Amino acid sequence: MDLSSKIALVTGAGSGIGSASALALAAAGADIVVNDIDASKASAVAGEVEALGRRALTSVASVADYPAVESMVDSAWSDFGPIDIVVNNAGIYLFYDGPFGDMPLDNWHGILEVNLHGVFHVSRAVLRHMVPRGAGGKIVNISSVLAATAHFTASSYHVAKAGVNALTRSLAVDLAKHKINVNAIGPGAIATEGLGASLDADTISAYRDRIPWGARGRPKDIGNVVAFLASEEASYITGQVIYVDGGYLADSTPEGVRDKSQPVPPDDPDLV
Repeated sequence: MDLSSKIALVTGAGSGIGSASALALAAAGADIVVNDIDASKASAVAGEVEALGRRALTSVASVADYPAVESMVDSAWSDFGPIDIVVNNAGIYLFYDGPFGDMPLDNWHGILEVNLHGVFHVSRAVLRHMVPRGAGGKIVNISSVLAATAHFTASSYHVAKAGVNALTRSLAVDLAKHKINVNAIGPGAIATEGLGASLDADTISAYRDRIPWGARGRPKDIGNVVAFLASEEASYITGQVIYVDGGYLADSTPEGVRDKSQPVPPDDPDLV
């Protein structure tokens, strides 16, 4: 895959899937606009991008704030160059395990503002430049397996990610005439800073037992698919949600007969 001369905007790029996506794109030759709400994390990833021989621009903005997003995109376009690739990765996860009728409004609105509205904000701001430019483009949205399942602690997250999938398909149809590909990736359980902080060891182990592959994924497993979807090799793929989940969604094996004997791959000690 050759992304030389391309510029990619990656949101939430300061850690986890976002940083892995930024680095995978940079390794393929792209220059990166590194967005995050944490300036120090964004700067660190920008340094890694530059160490790969690519240009990097840091941009601190919340995707939930449309004026800030518009300013970020306009500044990047004028100061760094035309954006060819967008990775809508920024997201949050807020647990709530009480009755739905008592869910705090901040939980519902907070998750939708970042995880769904943020995708709309960034896509809208970029497309106002990308479409008139007439050179095509790539949008990759980070969804989740939870868009296709249900969990009692995460209804707002499910709704937001299902909305991302629907928006992906809608944009793909609308933008095909402009040769702008729009796809989504649905990660399963990925070993990231955020997931590690929000789940205890027993819960992580229980999730891992549900994965036929026998281990959580790595951020670079998602980053590699991002780089592929951003490349010309994926030029005829649009409107798709690609699940990268170690077989999680495919497995309907009843819990009592599930084979838990498979070891965690020895080359991935950080996934235990």
